This record gives sequence, C-alpha cells and structure tokens, in this order.
Amino acid sequence: MATPPRTTLPVRYNPPFAWAVLAIGLVNFVLAFLGTGPLINLVLGVLFIVLGALFLGRPYFAYTPQTRTLEVIAPIGIRRPFGGAGGGGLVAEGGRIFLVQADGRRKKVPVSRWMARPEEWDAVAEAIGRPPTG
Repeated sequence: MATPPRTTLPVRYNPPFAWAVLAIGLVNFVLAFLGTGPLINLVLGVLFIVLGALFLGRPYFAYTPQTRTLEVIAPIGIRRPFGGAGGGGLVAEGGRIFLVQADGRRKKVPVSRWMARPEEWDAVAEAIGRPPTG
C-alpha cells in the first residue's frame, strides 16, 4: 500500500540552537540562586528555559507545496502565512527565503537556515524551486 504524499513540510529548530538557548537559561537561573546576579537573572533564566524547551518541541515553520504557502510558527504558537494565491511567490536563495511581490519587490520571510535543521531546510528549498503540481 502506497503512503499518501505529505501535505506539509515541517521544519524544526536546529537542536544546537535550541540547546544553547536552554543552556543560557540554566546559567541565568543558577546565577540568580547563587546570589551573584539580580532578580533579572531569575526572570531571564525562566524565559530562556521556556523558549529552549519550546524550540526543542515545536516546529519553526511549515511549507505547503500544494498552495505554495510558507507558515511561520512563533514559539508561542502564533502562525503567520507567506505566499500562496495572491500573496506572491517564494524564492529560496543563499540561506534565506524571500517573498517576491507582483511588482518584483522582494521581502525577506522571517526564517533563517542557521536556525533550522539543515536537511529539512534543504527539502523545503527544493520544494520551493519545483514548479507547482496539481
């Protein structure tokens, strides 16, 4: 039995980036309790620990080849679509993804290759370069 084609290509955060954010949070958290840092260390520690955990568990963005839409997913869950019908076309160049407007102007989509898992980024960049199907 053939598996149906995937409808979206999710891209997760790069694990070293997520672990670095988590480590920064842990260092700030420990400094706050050792008494060497002010209360801001505690606040920053908790914030970075939560962000690091979210970066490890949530997708960074998702690309839907059928609609040619890229949806950026913020760590708090807010989704922001780019491209698609009437929204312009997407182009992947040099570790960035651009939204090309109808008049030819380019706008950077707020995603970067260094924050994404390389193999998943490459799959999306390849899918963006392919002509639309269906």
